[in-house]
Amino acid sequence: KEKRIMIKLIRSDDRLIHGQCVTQIVKLYAIQHILVIDDFTATNPFLKRIFEKAVPSNITAEALTFDQAISAARKAVDNEVSTLILMKTPLVMQRLLEAVEDLPKDLNIASLAAGQDRTAVTKYAYLTPQEISAVKQMSEDGVHIWFRLIPTSPCTEWDSIKMNY
Repeated sequence: KEKRIMIKLIRSDDRLIHGQCVTQIVKLYAIQHILVIDDFTATNPFLKRIFEKAVPSNITAEALTFDQAISAARKAVDNEVSTLILMKTPLVMQRLLEAVEDLPKDLNIASLAAGQDRTAVTKYAYLTPQEISAVKQMSEDGVHIWFRLIPTSPCTEWDSIKMNY
């Protein structure tokens, strides 16, 4: 029997959970569970509570540290629950791929804010040199990397722009 992967989307978005995520992405992918991998959110009781309350009542959500998220991601690979994994940076995805066998090799990069030492890759995604390096390495290792802010916006494939970086 072929294994069904129930992780429907892995997304790097520095906003983590927000209105567009809840209203569009969750519906498009029929998400039942959201796993946020972010040490800061997971260890801040106030932020964690806000995050957990931001999702619709028919969806479960958890904010975990990277170390806690490894076992949760492994479970998500094997269970029957449609799961969205959210992280702030592609660096987390690179680490997660090393720790979780059978993790889907697919990463949607959404909003990463402009800032010092950040290069514009799209109008809404600015990457640090370390993030660009991680994206390059993941791509070389067979991970599909694509940039899309919301489901209705245009998609930019890393393969079509990688020569610029």
